Amino acid sequence: MKPLLSIQPGIAITLLILLIAGCSSPEGIVFANREWHISDYHGQIIDKDTTYRMTFGNVLIYDPLVIVSCSDSVARYPGMDRFIADVLHTCHLDSAEILFYAPEMETMFVRPKRPLPPMKPSSVSCDLSEERPYTLWVHGDDIEDWIRKPTEMYTYSYFNKRKKQLLIVDHYDYGDIPIAQITVFQTKNRMTARMNVKETWRHGYFEVHSLKKYMRDVEYWSNNVEFRRANAFANYKIGQEQKFGKKWNVH
Repeated sequence: MKPLLSIQPGIAITLLILLIAGCSSPEGIVFANREWHISDYHGQIIDKDTTYRMTFGNVLIYDPLVIVSCSDSVARYPGMDRFIADVLHTCHLDSAEILFYAPEMETMFVRPKRPLPPMKPSSVSCDLSEERPYTLWVHGDDIEDWIRKPTEMYTYSYFNKRKKQLLIVDHYDYGDIPIAQITVFQTKNRMTARMNVKETWRHGYFEVHSLKKYMRDVEYWSNNVEFRRANAFANYKIGQEQKFGKKWNVH
């Protein structure tokens, strides 16, 4: 593995080599059935018993925010269950327990039911407990056992041009709990149109910067990818704060 020396060229290369993921018949989906609300004080999403609180970063959070976290909520959006199942299947997380999916924030949090298999990631972020974690790119000739350490984050990327979809999966520990943070970049297609999730300025940008032509807008998508990484680091630190009561400067 080699250090990340220049973030923009590195991200551009990553986008060029994203894996094209297929889909077969997905399994059923399982929800944790937790109640969530947005905290005006923290600007974060928090569950009812405060086991979890996560940030989306320093961005506008829609009010009310669409939060899919149980069978009743997913049923409000035709085809959403199949869409989520397809996302999990692509990410090798078919059996994972879904904490919530916020489509307007392009983010889903799940708890894997079993340990992450030793698959080679696209990048490894290390020393997450430090103030400034660092990222290493994984190359084809890197040979390791690919067993993630608690202070590391493994990242996997899946791109499907036909679906106009880019999935980035960050595996890290939230306190003592392994979770997967899935960023769902999805340009509108027939399936998402049927789900009838309300339009937002964010979806408007996705229409202008279609993933079908992502190389034309590589700078735009690179910025989104890097912003997602910062959110994952912040959520790791929130999990540590939840566990130890240590205060971090997290938004």
